[in-house]
Order: sequence, then structure tokens, then C-alpha cells
Amino acid sequence: MNSRAANHPRPRPLRKGPPWYRSWTFYRRLTAVVFLALLVFGSMNGFERFFRGSTSGTKILDVVPITDPLAAIESAVASREFHQTALLGAGILVVFAVVMGPVFCGWVCPLGLVLDLNHSIRRFVRRRILGKRKELPVPKPVSSEIKYALFGVLVGFAVVAQIPLFQIVSPINLLVRAIVFGSTLGLAFVAVIVVMEWIWPRLWCRALCPLGSFYSIVGRLGLFRVQINPYEAGKVPCKRCATRCPMGVPIMDDYTMKGERAVTHPNCNRCGECTEVCPRGVLKLSLFPYPRDAAPAPSCNPHEGDCDCGDVPLPVMQSTT
Repeated sequence: MNSRAANHPRPRPLRKGPPWYRSWTFYRRLTAVVFLALLVFGSMNGFERFFRGSTSGTKILDVVPITDPLAAIESAVASREFHQTALLGAGILVVFAVVMGPVFCGWVCPLGLVLDLNHSIRRFVRRRILGKRKELPVPKPVSSEIKYALFGVLVGFAVVAQIPLFQIVSPINLLVRAIVFGSTLGLAFVAVIVVMEWIWPRLWCRALCPLGSFYSIVGRLGLFRVQINPYEAGKVPCKRCATRCPMGVPIMDDYTMKGERAVTHPNCNRCGECTEVCPRGVLKLSLFPYPRDAAPAPSCNPHEGDCDCGDVPLPVMQSTT
């Protein structure tokens, strides 16, 4: 073993197996399931002293308020009153988003969980049933600026009409009501979004969701993000990160190839899928960035049978400097 290989660990091997067994995917789906279960149990008698409320506002142990920031804004401007508990609950989530980024969208949102599972089913059907092995990047939807405009329209509507419209028609709320109360209208509306996802993947999350637009604004520079190894970035032009990203973020073209230290795209919801398919460990989901003098990965020759940097050999781009 040469000295270089002895001093530096091998690049992280590419994870294999179905996506629900990968670490970040498993944990974020678990947190979303737990949150959804809490909402269901919170509507039952005898459980409300531990957790009660809805997707708009909840109370943990009947002490800690947690309020949807958009619900707090709509309610405040519609009623012309500022409720201390609602503002405190919204403030907690805003501070959390500022530090951790828009993790609500990727880790907590019940609708996000349904669309995430739907995306995996769509990918399975494409690969296993239709036989299309080549995975294509998520196509660009209509302009993502629409969701920011919708956010402004909803707040303006609440000011003029004094009605918190989004809390009535929100697919997130409708999904939870459908599960808790058996609302067929809610299920039908969510079903329409799920069907649309097969044509325009993550159209709701990327281009329409006003709550997502709020979290993307306050959490864009959150410390918890996809960090980029400056030494390894751009050496393997596989674009697996961009292909796998459910939100269609051009990670390689806009970030790793340009020497960025982290992914700061407003649509990045910290799901971690790109880090799970990166064959050389260029990406990691963490609070802490790579040091500027990050250690290089050892040389690896897949034709000699002593390579664990992925399941297929990949070309390595050589620096021209």
C-alpha cells in the first residue's frame, strides 16, 4: 500500500439498494411519518395533553406552540390582531429555518412525504416495468417565481378580504383532514396533484407552494446544507447528483463545477438524495463545510479489481492548470 493511500481514506462507496434504505431518505421519511402520526393522534381524545392541533398550529405538551408561519401571517392580517401564541410559534419555526434551512419541506411536510413516495414509485415503474434504465433529470417546470407571487397574492387577499384563503385550500391541510376525518374532497384534490407529478415532477413543491416559497426565502442561507468538497468537486462528470435531485437543482453545473462551497439554490430542501448517489463523496449534508484544504481521495483503478468508489467505472476529469 502506497503512502498516499495509507494517509487518506478511500472515497465513500456508492450506496446500493432501494432508496428507502438509504440513510437520509429513511430518516427524513421517518420524521414526516412521525409528524403525520402526531397530527392524527392529536385529534383523538386522551392524547391532546401531549400533542394537539393541526398543520396550521399545534402545541407540544400543551406548552410549546408551533405555528405555520404563513398561517400566522394570514390570520394576523385578516383579523387585524396579533396573537402572541401564534407569533411565538411561528417565530420558533422561522428561527429553526434560518439555521437549518427549509427542512420542513423535505423532512416534515405530510404532502411532501406523499409526493416523495410517489416519485420513488414513478422511478420504479420507469426502470423496472417500462425498462427505461437511464434516469433523466427532473424537467424544469414553469417558472418557480410563481410560488413567490402566490405568496404575495395570498397575503394581499387576506388583507383585503380578511380571509386566510390558503389555510382553507392548502393541499397540506386537505391531506391531513382527509386522513383524520375521511374527507373525500381533500383526497380528490391531493390525488390530482399526485397524478400531475407523473407529468411534471414536483410541480407543486418547485413552482406553486406558497409555504415552500416562504421557507426558501428565510432558510436559503441556513447552515445545514449540502456542502461541497473543494478538492474533489467536478472531477467525476457523472451528474448523478443533478439527475437524482427531486427538486431539479443543477448541482454539478451551477455549484460543483463553479467551485462553490455549498448548494444555495432556493429549491434545495435538504433531502440528501444527491449525497447518497455521489460516487466520490464530493457532497455531504451537514452543518459544517469541508475545510478549504480537504484531503484528496486516493487514486482508484476499477480495472484492477481494487476499487470501491462506485458501482460503475467513472472518468475522472484532470485539471488543466
